[in-house]
Amino acid sequence: MEIIDNFLSDQDFKNISNLFLDVRGILPWYFGPSVTPDKKEEHQFVHLFYYHAPVTEWFNHLDPFRFGLDVKALIRIKANLNPRTHNVIEHGFHTDTDFPCKTAVYYVNTCNGYTKFETGEVVESIANRMVIFDSQTKHTGSTCTDEPARIVINFNYF
Repeated sequence: MEIIDNFLSDQDFKNISNLFLDVRGILPWYFGPSVTPDKKEEHQFVHLFYYHAPVTEWFNHLDPFRFGLDVKALIRIKANLNPRTHNVIEHGFHTDTDFPCKTAVYYVNTCNGYTKFETGEVVESIANRMVIFDSQTKHTGSTCTDEPARIVINFNYF
């Protein structure tokens, strides 16, 4: 596992923050009826940027990530917005793919949510932080209690 703080340049981070956190709601979010297949009572909002090909007009806004991650081939890029809850809720351990590749999680905002690995390691949600790991590593995300939402961008790639 590799954790990189200040992953984006100041200007790129400002652009991404504006895209995801602008109060005018520029980026469309779509209701995801469950966070993981076994947690039907939990929900989140998602924006799918890429699934074997670009699927949104907003895809090019993520160019700094693709170059920073040294991506050879993309599989999926999806942003998750988990609304604040009264208590921090973990979503359940899972892997993002059925085959070996890389997974990277980028934290758009700072909050008391986190990514937890089955090994017990915890990566705090700190704005402009990236954690990179093998896609077959079981992990779970969480909600937060101290901000309106926890927002991450999830990359699966070679």
